[in-house]
Amino acid sequence: MSFDEIIVPEAFLKTRPNPVKTEEVIEFVKRTGHLDKPLTIEKGSKVLKDGYRRYIVAKTVKMDKVPVVYEYQK
Repeated sequence: MSFDEIIVPEAFLKTRPNPVKTEEVIEFVKRTGHLDKPLTIEKGSKVLKDGYRRYIVAKTVKMDKVPVVYEYQK
């Protein structure tokens, strides 16, 4: 999925992920070329539900697309 399609909730935007853990994920991506886990996106609305740190890392390292899993609305 491309970044332009993902909607990041305001609650995520107000938080700042732990910089040490974020750096670890950046190093993992640089070493392997991919994220350790996909982002969780709500099917239909395309709202990010889980994986904000991975989202930030993918943007930081300028990944074109990110792997996602879909969560269905209840």
